[in-house]
Amino acid sequence: MGFATGSISFRRFAVVGEHPDAVDQNLLDKLAEHALRVSEIGVPEAVEYGWSGGRHLLDGKFSFENNVFADALHFALRIDTNKVPSEIKRAYAAIEEEAVAATNPSGFISKNQKRDVKEVVRQKLDDELRSGRFRRSKLFPILWDVQNQMLYCAISTSAIEHLLELFERTFGLSLMPLSAGSLALRMLEHKSKRRDYEDLRPSRFVHGYESEDASPEYPWVLKGPEPKDFLGNEFLLWLWHEAQTNDGAVATGSHDASVLFERSLELECAFGQSGKATLRSTVPTLMPEAKAALRTGKVPRKAGLTLGLKVGQFTLGFNPESLAVTGLKLTEIEDAETPRALFEGRIGLLRDFLMGLDALYESFLKCRASARWEGYMEQLRIWIHAKKEAVLMA
Repeated sequence: MGFATGSISFRRFAVVGEHPDAVDQNLLDKLAEHALRVSEIGVPEAVEYGWSGGRHLLDGKFSFENNVFADALHFALRIDTNKVPSEIKRAYAAIEEEAVAATNPSGFISKNQKRDVKEVVRQKLDDELRSGRFRRSKLFPILWDVQNQMLYCAISTSAIEHLLELFERTFGLSLMPLSAGSLALRMLEHKSKRRDYEDLRPSRFVHGYESEDASPEYPWVLKGPEPKDFLGNEFLLWLWHEAQTNDGAVATGSHDASVLFERSLELECAFGQSGKATLRSTVPTLMPEAKAALRTGKVPRKAGLTLGLKVGQFTLGFNPESLAVTGLKLTEIEDAETPRALFEGRIGLLRDFLMGLDALYESFLKCRASARWEGYMEQLRIWIHAKKEAVLMA
């Protein structure tokens, strides 16, 4: 389940606070203390959530054997919703009202009787909620890399608040969602370049909208919590340019990589005017429509990638704003003799993959937050508007 087998999807959260150096029994006890246990007394809350052992929906046990692998904790967040569909409510009310109206000589139901019907329906719905008829449960697998102060979880936007609240209540630690903007701040601040981060503004790669100096708006970033997440879109465009002009190779010092865009590419207008485009092909960036989309002010928002790193090859879907990874396929581990050894090997590969991905992003930021960026933008503009280009052999 979760990160132990198959392809994996996740968002990253930095663990903030006086974090533990290693997994101990105290962490397992805290998880058990805040595990979700369904009460059979009273009407359940509309939303109930707590930790799960992660092996299955009803797993409430936490142990070193089942939850601790390679200095990481593997468990899950369970969220239950208890909500009666509105169609059911209306149907119950209609049935009760018809039954009462049939007993009246007029064939109509009075206002007082309607109030009584509402109470009858409410009690019936409460009974069904207690029985669990409308309970819907969902597990969100979690891997807490205690060694690197990082938590990975494939969680929906609507459920993030539950994860943040429960984690802080359980461990006294905060979780900071890592997006393109927040990761850029961490990386640049570490190099004493916070002022450079604060000065970053969206780059304009094409002309033709409003004035020549107008910056793109990035409508999706304006609606989000991190105003610098446009850096993720620029990063993916930088990665596209670097890979296509260097035969797929992107130099990042000790973590040089080969990069191939494949399967799908989604773009959207950064000016909020020319709409969206979705391209599907073996190498979608080589389609004429890809460059045409860039010329109309669109920037990449999602892409299928294959990254070749020193430790192996990784295939994934990538959202550059949230840095969300979907369907990540890790290199096969053929010499693992036990399930534990296999899982710990996968955790090691996950760490190596993220180290390589972050090295690519840091290489982009090194250029983006320097005086070299203006000259690089001119190269990008020429590349975007070029009529012919060399074909990259996959």
